[in-house]
Amino acid sequence: MGDESQNNRSRARICPTGWAADNSDYSALVDADDTLNCDEFAFASSYNSGGMSSTEGGINPAIPPGKTTPSGDACISMYAKKHDSMIHLFSQNGADPTFNEVCGRAAISGMHNQESMGGHFANFMKQMRIKDKDAYWLDTRMDDGGTCRYGVGGGQPVICELDAQ
Repeated sequence: MGDESQNNRSRARICPTGWAADNSDYSALVDADDTLNCDEFAFASSYNSGGMSSTEGGINPAIPPGKTTPSGDACISMYAKKHDSMIHLFSQNGADPTFNEVCGRAAISGMHNQESMGGHFANFMKQMRIKDKDAYWLDTRMDDGGTCRYGVGGGQPVICELDAQ
């Protein structure tokens, strides 16, 4: 979606200013120059963004119960934390996702966030010839190979070892 003001509005609804700082673990930062970011999915620059209302043309609005405006409060909310030498995502407040959420957000390293798609998305869209309102899908090319282990009871971790295909 090429509407920059809508992209910013959608992003701000899912990742309001200060959310990452209030919901993070500083161990996930790469170094002293790194800053915390809130990373959202689906992309704020798409019609699938949970932050885009249906009246604005959104097809996947994240509306919390009893509310009328999309909000990150209806998303799976996570934070990154360093464990040994690895970075893991943990659910906020130990709450298990229902997997009915239409979006996700996470407090993560700004360097990790910017290096993942930051600066590459526009080039990707040109190379793939994606136009406004084109359908798309995301293939992470990751496979858990049956390695996922699920904890027993609420708030227990789901741990998967992912390998690139």
